Parts: sequence; structure tokens; C-alpha cells
Amino acid sequence: MTGRDLIIYILQNNLEDEPVFKDGKILGFLTQEEAALKFGVGPATVELWYKLQMIEGITLGERIYILADTIPKFPSEQS
Repeated sequence: MTGRDLIIYILQNNLEDEPVFKDGKILGFLTQEEAALKFGVGPATVELWYKLQMIEGITLGERIYILADTIPKFPSEQS
């Protein structure tokens, strides 16, 4: 997801006045470590999936945040 995609999503869903942070966390996103626990893999795997666009998220600075409701998209197996 690019910054532009995020802005469009916010505008299309009338989220301009919705809170973004609560208790120091970005609402609707998991840290790389939290996503690793959710999927039962290591943080490096989450980073790889993100870089391969298999899961949706954003990068802020050097940190990766994964959409909380994302499901990894694995390539179809070829016969």
C-alpha cells in the first residue's frame, strides 16, 4: 500500500476524523513481531512476505506495519 493508496482509502471511507493512534499503537495494524506471532512464523518471514507483496502493510521509517486483517496471498501451485 502506498501513501496515495492510504489517502484514497481514508477519503473513500470517510475516515478523515477517525483516530489513528491509541495507546501508542497504529489502529488497524500489527507490528512485524505481532504479525509473526499471528501467522506462526518469524519476523524475517513477515518482512519477506511484505516485500514480495504477499501481505499488505506500510513502512514507516524503518518499521513495517501489517494490516491487522490481512491474509497472506500464496502463489498458486503449478501442476
